[in-house]
Amino acid sequence: MNVLLIVGDRLGEYDPLTANGVTAGLHLGEVTALAAGPNSQQKSEQVANISGVQRVLVPTNPVLQTPGVENLALLINKLTPSYDVIMAVTSTFGSDLIPRCAALANCSPITGISAITKDHTLSRPINAGAVLAQLALPKTPAFLTVRPTAFPPAGQTATNVEIIDLEDSLTGMLSQHKSFTPSANIRPDPVSAKIVVAGGGGLQQGGSFELVEQLADHLKAGVGASRTAVDMGLASNDLQIGQTGRSIAPDLYIGLGISGAIQHLAGIKDARMIVSINSDPSAPLHGAADYALTADIFSAVPELLKKI
Repeated sequence: MNVLLIVGDRLGEYDPLTANGVTAGLHLGEVTALAAGPNSQQKSEQVANISGVQRVLVPTNPVLQTPGVENLALLINKLTPSYDVIMAVTSTFGSDLIPRCAALANCSPITGISAITKDHTLSRPINAGAVLAQLALPKTPAFLTVRPTAFPPAGQTATNVEIIDLEDSLTGMLSQHKSFTPSANIRPDPVSAKIVVAGGGGLQQGGSFELVEQLADHLKAGVGASRTAVDMGLASNDLQIGQTGRSIAPDLYIGLGISGAIQHLAGIKDARMIVSINSDPSAPLHGAADYALTADIFSAVPELLKKI
């Protein structure tokens, strides 16, 4: 199969999780990467160093050098007949782009893929991760997003990969990008962080996320939140972890005051070690944790900070 992997974009910069997408793409066939948006030349050089990428396409059209996925979806629609699979990593960027591309091709996308077998059977969790659905790859073209936490990143290579300038003139109603308003998160992204400290509704008593942030800064960790904490206004929605948020797979996950609803557990099930601190001994997160401490987080966390 011919696979077109869209290089991930994170606020105009190359998304390192693209390497995880390459691993997934190689399960399906030969991988061609498409690097568009801001810094497309730099993105093309970075993805060209990933083992398994056969060639890299770089659009030269100025309207494809700007952020946003609206115009890029139109380009991919023109490229679709040449590929069996068009895919991207499940991220804010990929989850915005792939459904648009599928709609233009009058197809339904398959999102959140967590495994691909040799016979091209796809697996994806449903019902908040309680059930694993097995899907036969539909007739081509297929539009997919893959969970980066489910596939290891492909390695680096020193071989020369063909980088092709893709000249294309898009016509019709094109979108114009105005500006970005990024959140002021200076900590590691929770999706790629080795350690993630997350807070839940138990922090309402303190009225802030300060405990989570203090512990995260001591551990040089990313910060996450449950949907309850987001709904309470304690954390921004870009930090939400779970079925309706982001899926993570850190080496260490620490949940502070998080009850552990099944939707949240679906987002942390790939974490290598789970630690739960909660005053409720029956909290579901305690049952899923490798280490559970039944204690008031406003007493336990300051003691933990002293120990660190």
